[in-house]
Amino acid sequence: MRQKASLAFILVVLLAIGNVSIVQFLLRESDGMAATLNVAGKMRMLSQRIGLEALAGHQQPGAPAPAADLPAAFEAAHDALRHGGHAFDLDVPPVPAALAPQLQAVHEAWTRYRDAVGALAGTGTGAETGTGNGTEAGTAAGAGGSGAAVADLMRAGSALLARTEALMDGLVAQVRVVQQRALYGAYALFALDLLLLGLAGWVVSRQILRPIHALVRQCRALAVGDYAARSALPPGDELGELGRALNDSAAHIGQLLRDIEKEHAALAEAQAMFRGLSDNTLAGIYMMDADLRFIYANARMADILGYPQAELADGFPLDRVFIGPSYEATLRRVRDRFAGSEARTRLECTARRRDGSMVELETFGSLMSLHGRPALIGIMFDITERKRAEASARRAALVYAHTSEAMVVTDADGAIQDVNPAFTAVTGYTLQDVVGRTMNVLSSGRHGDEFYRAMWARLHETGRWSGDIHNRRKSGEEYVERLSINTSYNEDGSVNCRIGLFSDVTEKRRREASIWHQAHYDLLTQLPNRQMFQENLRRSIEHSRESGVPFALVFLDLDFFKDVNDSMGHEAGDQLLRLVARRLNECVRSSDLVARLGGDEFTLIIRDIHDPDDIFALADKILGALSQPFTLGDHVVQISASMGAAFHPRDGDGDAELLRAADLAMYAAKEEGRNHFRVYAPEMRAPALARDGLQSGGLQSG
Repeated sequence: MRQKASLAFILVVLLAIGNVSIVQFLLRESDGMAATLNVAGKMRMLSQRIGLEALAGHQQPGAPAPAADLPAAFEAAHDALRHGGHAFDLDVPPVPAALAPQLQAVHEAWTRYRDAVGALAGTGTGAETGTGNGTEAGTAAGAGGSGAAVADLMRAGSALLARTEALMDGLVAQVRVVQQRALYGAYALFALDLLLLGLAGWVVSRQILRPIHALVRQCRALAVGDYAARSALPPGDELGELGRALNDSAAHIGQLLRDIEKEHAALAEAQAMFRGLSDNTLAGIYMMDADLRFIYANARMADILGYPQAELADGFPLDRVFIGPSYEATLRRVRDRFAGSEARTRLECTARRRDGSMVELETFGSLMSLHGRPALIGIMFDITERKRAEASARRAALVYAHTSEAMVVTDADGAIQDVNPAFTAVTGYTLQDVVGRTMNVLSSGRHGDEFYRAMWARLHETGRWSGDIHNRRKSGEEYVERLSINTSYNEDGSVNCRIGLFSDVTEKRRREASIWHQAHYDLLTQLPNRQMFQENLRRSIEHSRESGVPFALVFLDLDFFKDVNDSMGHEAGDQLLRLVARRLNECVRSSDLVARLGGDEFTLIIRDIHDPDDIFALADKILGALSQPFTLGDHVVQISASMGAAFHPRDGDGDAELLRAADLAMYAAKEEGRNHFRVYAPEMRAPALARDGLQSGGLQSG
């Protein structure tokens, strides 16, 4: 506190010293300018006096000459103005640099004026300048010289007066500037005084008044019970020490109150916890005295045992709940707990409900003191359903362990949690090999990402998926498994786990594939047979209807095949058919189909024909390929083919129509001399009908 008062006093003293110093400076500057102006005025007066005395001495021969010290005084004053110094008993500062030209002009005018005064003094009067004999010529010459000197003096005096006046005008203007600067300095000093006084007030307010107000507010807060209020005053003075003392007092009182509140809160919390526990719908809560009688039971315990809550809490004996061996085991454990030989009691036992039915219980108990006497407090759970579930789980575990179908359990993210022995038998992987890993460990790489995306989409949508998957055993051998996946959900709808069941169907699928291949492929050429051709034709028609893009059906019949077969034998004919099939496949795209209907007849389905002319280029390619020689053992043969084509939907919308149209086009090609290709045209029907009529007539006549 004393330090703050001393600081305020020092600030006021410094303010006073500063004011005095600034005023003294302003006064010195003002006095200097006044002395300068005074000296300049005396110089003007001195110049006039010198001139007047010179004129008087010239006109009156008996008058005294000008004092010799006057020019010296003028020049001393001039030097004082130029360089600063003492003149006319005054301390004179140098004139400002802005007035140096005017002062120089005064000096130059003074020099001329001084010379003019000297010249006038040297001419004398008219009588003195004559020859002394009174002649007219001498008088005239003396009068002429004197007049010129007077005129020079008058001009030099006027010039000096003008220069002196100009200097004084400049000095007057400079005085005004100094006065204005002094006025501004006074204003600035006043503003500085106000600023410093404001600063002093701010310091007093911040360092003294504000801390006092803060202490007052804290005292008022403590008075109304706000013991969390704290003073932020820094220590180091009386106010800071007072604030710290108030803080310590408030902290001590606040801690006492918090301790009391904690005790009340702990008591209320214990009561609330007990009420919350007793009101739960899962666990029965009981208290039992040393006489083995229930003295408290919550609603859940009453519900478990089937008795009214009030009856159970009114000294209900233990032996009415537990009977037979269960009572003996329970009684022994409870007595051990009261005797202190067991730290805690946990017991699974069978109790009898009020209606005579039995209930499986799991009980826990702890020793406590109630009204100075030992008592037992505990909880009990109805575990009847859990016992049944455990029995069911044991049976399920037996099935899980001994079934011949592989089983795998994963979490929601697909990480393997458990597998059964059949899983190891099928895949070669043990539980230790795969736990924590995903089913990718079995991946053969034969299924793309799209397959697995579809699988997971189905699982997310329905929770189920089933199908065949090509996987790989631990040994590296690939196999086919029939997999079914089901999802187990939690009560909130989230995925608990997924269960996969699968069996090795490799041999079964191999047999099925062999049977299907035999049913759909020609055994000789390995081309699709008539049945598979018919299925593909129907699918091609449906695709063309949906997409609007036509396709072509081509019939091909080998020329001279019968000659080769008859001359070289059936084995050569079979070899030729296989070579023809290979060349046909090399001529078409992978999306097209080449089939053998039987004998030397082949069909081609050329899909997505955007330009009908493309079929002619393909036909030329095929005819060229088949016309090349074939090597059959030691023999080289050469054949040709006749080809006919029909377009869907132009030449027919059904499979029978297309087949008929392509067949007619092929016969038209044969009639042109073989090794030809024709596209179906409606005019081909008439010759075909005539040919059919002739064949029918021949059969009837035969």
